Amino acid sequence: MLQMGSSASTRRIPPVQKIAEPPSVENSDASREVGGHDESDSGPVAPEGIIEPSNPAALADTLADISDVLLVDSAAAKAKLKQEFSEEIKQCLIPVKEGIQHIQECDNFPCVSCNGHMRAINKVSGNKNIDRNAAADGLAIDTDYCKMFSYRWSKGKLLQQIEDADADAEELTPEKKRIFTFYIELLGSSWNFTDKSEYFCLRMEEDGCLSLISDWFLHLIEGSNSRNKWVDDLVFDAMNVLDNSCMRVRALAPKHHRVVPALQKFSESTGRLTQTIAFMTLAKLVKKEEADKLSTNTKCIFFLMSLLRKCLSTRDHKASINRQTAKKNTVTVVSLDAEELVKSVEDLAINDINKQLIATEGGIPLLAELLKPNCSTEEKTSAANTIWRLAFLKENKEKLRKFKGIIYNLTEYSQSEHEKLRTACMGALFEIYESRLPENLKSKKTDDGSPQKAPSDTAKSTGHIMLSYKWEHPSKPVMREFKKELRKRGYAVWMDEDHMMGDKIGAMAEAVENAEMIIACITSGYQDSQDCRTEASYAYECKKKIIPVKVKADFKPSGWLGGITAGKIYYIVQKAEFVSEVLPSIIEKEFAVQKETIQKVNATTGSQLPEQEPNSPPTESQVPGWDSKRVQDWLAANNVTSRNKALKSINGTQLLQLKKQLTTVPHAFYQSMKDDMKVPYLDVLSLAAALENLE
Repeated sequence: MLQMGSSASTRRIPPVQKIAEPPSVENSDASREVGGHDESDSGPVAPEGIIEPSNPAALADTLADISDVLLVDSAAAKAKLKQEFSEEIKQCLIPVKEGIQHIQECDNFPCVSCNGHMRAINKVSGNKNIDRNAAADGLAIDTDYCKMFSYRWSKGKLLQQIEDADADAEELTPEKKRIFTFYIELLGSSWNFTDKSEYFCLRMEEDGCLSLISDWFLHLIEGSNSRNKWVDDLVFDAMNVLDNSCMRVRALAPKHHRVVPALQKFSESTGRLTQTIAFMTLAKLVKKEEADKLSTNTKCIFFLMSLLRKCLSTRDHKASINRQTAKKNTVTVVSLDAEELVKSVEDLAINDINKQLIATEGGIPLLAELLKPNCSTEEKTSAANTIWRLAFLKENKEKLRKFKGIIYNLTEYSQSEHEKLRTACMGALFEIYESRLPENLKSKKTDDGSPQKAPSDTAKSTGHIMLSYKWEHPSKPVMREFKKELRKRGYAVWMDEDHMMGDKIGAMAEAVENAEMIIACITSGYQDSQDCRTEASYAYECKKKIIPVKVKADFKPSGWLGGITAGKIYYIVQKAEFVSEVLPSIIEKEFAVQKETIQKVNATTGSQLPEQEPNSPPTESQVPGWDSKRVQDWLAANNVTSRNKALKSINGTQLLQLKKQLTTVPHAFYQSMKDDMKVPYLDVLSLAAALENLE
């Protein structure tokens, strides 16, 4: 069976079957899946267990340039992979290679033999008796399938003949039927293979197949072009190829952003399944600041909720739905999976209209079901993230509070060993209760043993400057430079990368409460991040001074972020090296609390700032003369506040030796901190950052 989306689980497409009037599904042992419009094919294959990909290229998700990923697949690496293929896969690829060669070289394309070879390849893509993950890897690595796809899709004007077919005709002419049959089989096998292999998705990108699909989509919406039922079939399959590829390799999505207008058009389809797949694909391609383009409608959300409800009613969280095809009396049986559906609900929930529709169309009880113990970690995480997003609408908060099962499970999983699930649950709770957890939730312990903290009405302050940003480029390097420059000037700075253990939401809340001010690096990514929204909204609620910094001069905050930053001065810092130029102006115009005030705050905690002027950071040549008291002052100024006895007793010479060890043998540094000196991990991170900045 075909599974679409991530390797964890998703939508699966069994073969098309011939049916009698009225339509009914026949059972058979046929193994072919998508694209089976040939009369000789029949019955669906029963759903099977999920097979993990044999050679995932998860690294691709973190790379901006796809060519960087493909460079990893050197000739030597490919040769090694070929050797590792089982004998079964090697034998399976032999006729596939022969078929591809025939299709590429055929002078009478598409002839009967071309279609026969293409049908055989499609059967391989749906053959449940082989390792289809390995087979898909094999096609990407050891065949010219994707080159053949690109060559035959762009050769001549064959697709135009299908587009020009009489929309009122019952059947295509024999010549056009041969063309249609080839392309539906080609897309069907591609749909299956993109589901099974990241290598295959990347090869489809490298050989231009995905770009050709995107170009075709845009061509279809030009002018007054209308689509007939055969084109609709091709569009449906092609959308799923693109959806699969962007689901498996997230780095592909930005490369096909241009196709968004076409997907918006396809989302207007009267076919509910086509409309839903269009929105699911659209949600992967739109930029977050384009959330308005994900505005669905009541019927679409209702249909999506009904599909999710149908999946949750089965033991394996999978269900099937029929889709009528262009071929008379023939349907495609589409098997759906709850995990991909809830992930799509999560994606669509970035739009505020959808937040409301999801709640009003029965989404909250379904999300409650997805948080039950029998659900997978991935299902729970997506459900918790969706709840977190829904809670940004005030009217949804009250609805969510009434579902005691949701609150109970969110509370339980807020202690999960899975970091993403833990953070999603805490974020959802924090937003549902508007930063003030009820008493029965405050006593819950996190994995580091520290109680979760509910903020007081008047947030206290200890004088540090908090840096708020999204982990992206160039925001992160810019904020790191802010940390470095501020600490040089004697200010205590809180940055999340120094506090990554335990309860992230609790750490964020405490950091906001204890901040004198927040420097926020605002970007479109920041505006669309639910983590950043929770953080900045809480700072605003706590009446903290927020200083907005922009790394892109043309970015204009809107919505919630526009409200928080309205009337403020925006400081433009496009690169890290510009921080030192802009910071003096920020300090002069914005810092209501100058260094003298921070010194008083630190004095109340028993620590002082270094004696030298703020703009004269210590140099290594000065450090050897420091006694333990001077080292303690330096540690306090750099936000290292450990009461550890070993740190309290070191002098300047020993401090330099620690820096040398961190630079030359970092593993030994961290090991000695942990085992020999017994320094808490968060203090080790702060110390390491301070040592790196010691010039």
